[in-house]
Amino acid sequence: MSTQPLPASSAIHRYFELSLFLLLTVGFLALAATGKLDLISLFIGTTALVVKALRFRSSEQPELSADTVKTLSVLYGLFLLVDLFLLSGGLPDGLIPAGTHLVFFTVAMMLFSARSNRVYLWLALLAFLELLIAATLTVDTLYLVFFFLFLVVGISTFISFEIKRSAEQARTALVAVGTAPGRRLQRSLLVTSITVATATLLLSIVFFFILPRFTTGYLSSFAFQPQQISGFTNEVTLGDIGTILQNPAVVMRIRAEGGNTLRLQGLRWRGIALARFDGRRWYTLSRSTTVLSATPDGRFDLPLKPLAPAAPGRVRYSVLLEPIASNVLFAAAVPVELRGRFRVLGLDESDALTMFRHNYGIIHYEVVSATGQPPASFLRSIPADYPPYIRDNYLRLPPQDPRVAELARQLTAGLTNPYDRAAALERHLRTQFGYTLELPATPEEDPLASFLFERRQGHCEYFAASLAVLLRTLDIPARPVNGFITGEYNEVGENFIVRASDAHTWVEVYFPGVGWVEFDPTPRSDEVDRSWWATARHYYDAFDLWWDEWVINYDESHWERTLRGVGSTARSAWDLRWWLRRMRRQTAADLNQTLESLADSPYALPVGVGIVLLVMLALRGRALYDAAHAAWLLRRSPGRVLSVAEATLVYQHLLRDLRRRGYRKAPAQTPLEFAVALPPAELAGAVEEFTRAYNRVRFGNDRDASSRLLELLAHVRAWRPAGGPAR
Repeated sequence: MSTQPLPASSAIHRYFELSLFLLLTVGFLALAATGKLDLISLFIGTTALVVKALRFRSSEQPELSADTVKTLSVLYGLFLLVDLFLLSGGLPDGLIPAGTHLVFFTVAMMLFSARSNRVYLWLALLAFLELLIAATLTVDTLYLVFFFLFLVVGISTFISFEIKRSAEQARTALVAVGTAPGRRLQRSLLVTSITVATATLLLSIVFFFILPRFTTGYLSSFAFQPQQISGFTNEVTLGDIGTILQNPAVVMRIRAEGGNTLRLQGLRWRGIALARFDGRRWYTLSRSTTVLSATPDGRFDLPLKPLAPAAPGRVRYSVLLEPIASNVLFAAAVPVELRGRFRVLGLDESDALTMFRHNYGIIHYEVVSATGQPPASFLRSIPADYPPYIRDNYLRLPPQDPRVAELARQLTAGLTNPYDRAAALERHLRTQFGYTLELPATPEEDPLASFLFERRQGHCEYFAASLAVLLRTLDIPARPVNGFITGEYNEVGENFIVRASDAHTWVEVYFPGVGWVEFDPTPRSDEVDRSWWATARHYYDAFDLWWDEWVINYDESHWERTLRGVGSTARSAWDLRWWLRRMRRQTAADLNQTLESLADSPYALPVGVGIVLLVMLALRGRALYDAAHAAWLLRRSPGRVLSVAEATLVYQHLLRDLRRRGYRKAPAQTPLEFAVALPPAELAGAVEEFTRAYNRVRFGNDRDASSRLLELLAHVRAWRPAGGPAR
């Protein structure tokens, strides 16, 4: 049998077109939300969807004819050459952007000229490809919203497409748009789509958490580009950290293992340390890196000596590191143990932890850090006897403004040990200088001298560089360290959110026999945003943390934790079953004992009667009240005006009286149909008059008509059939 397209006026065709349009819209929005589309792609896609939406209600036929599509395609073929070689950058770099523009143009042409089922299927496939590409470009939680919407609309589209295709082969009459059956059909399709999509999503979640994954995806390196965050390479120019201090992007999320994440407050997440300074930049010529291998259980025992081995203060915490353009792993204080999905790690001469692969995805690792600090009295007693390696690498300075060394001598005059000198310089910078991100637009000839003697304000990089240089002029080994401050505590997710704007530079000072001790000369800021917007952001960040850890970063360790949780829940449910059984037996025994005691009591009979009355009131209280109210009304004067509720009670009394006579009202009958259908003419006339009065009272609010209801009811009750007693 030949298949004829359905007219656009049919309800199923209209529903399918709208569903397919929404499918394309959701796919495009998911792709646009990644932020990876260029302006031409955004313009073509947005324009096509907006124009189609505006014309959707008024236009029932395809907007473009086949000849128009051919003409536009030829014109775009000419534009494609211009796009490829001029707008997109030429070969080979321009192939992907120009190809993307061509795909969006094709979608636009098909959207405005679709007439056949094959074109409809191509449009649905292109929408799915948009969603698939978006999945490789982002790991943001917003994608979850678009995914669920696409699932609902996709199911709706394919269900309606199959109904539409079957209807084209049928000979039955079509359901028109705007009719009651058409609206019911569309509502049914929508409810079915949402139900199936929800069930599919729930089932997928179950399989997602049950099935383990032991490796990352093969295409992870093509998924998305890491954040470009400066300050974590072998060379950092003064001012580089300042460029990211206004960037709110999340870099990592940190949570203490075992609860009480607030105990991490005040820790700094150490990245890299730099050794040499040329007046404008800190750098390291080469880094000798020690390769560390994991134990069979995935643990790295780090060969770093705690600053105070006997002091308490070891913390275990987990880190979710976002993709950044650096292979550095961040940890607090002195990390002594690390676990993660790494085969090998690097530990360089500045005690920085590094990976041997690019960070293209979210990385999860756990760290144990020794945070104990040696007491100041102990540090004061350490002699300045530095090893040759420390002197050669951490005392070098370029030619300096003579005022720098003079300032260091003035501020430390009378102090005899490196610790007191470092503390005095730290205190001076922290209290006598201001913090700002607004720096001169033009490069300064000597940025450090300008900071110390002219501007007297800057950001953390200038404070740390100044302290390190001032200490080196006093022959005290010091080095700047780039990393992050603790971050913003999220009380909802119970974790610290570390953003790019939390980037920080501080100083480490070397003490023989102890190691590198932290000093931070930057003025502190304890401002906390407690607005409603901050609270709302915390809820979103908490969900984002769960999404990153339990969806994006779901691996064998999370799978094992899930199975352990399921097993624990099953054991708890089994224990609960036995507990409920014991409680039931105990309750039954207590109840029997109470009843036996009550039976011997002189109050047993009154209490029993009271309980029976309470049960009757609970079960039939409303019915008893209505019966008493109706009986009271019948004893009133016949001409009394009744309310709507009272008229209804009187009508119910009439029906009960008729049922006793053998006349029962069918559920499908209206009150008037029942009255007319009564066999005895005299009875039917009285009941009909009563019913008409009752209808005027109940549905017309005619209170005057109620005055005859009691009189008519008395007449019906007094009626007797001719030749016999009442039935």
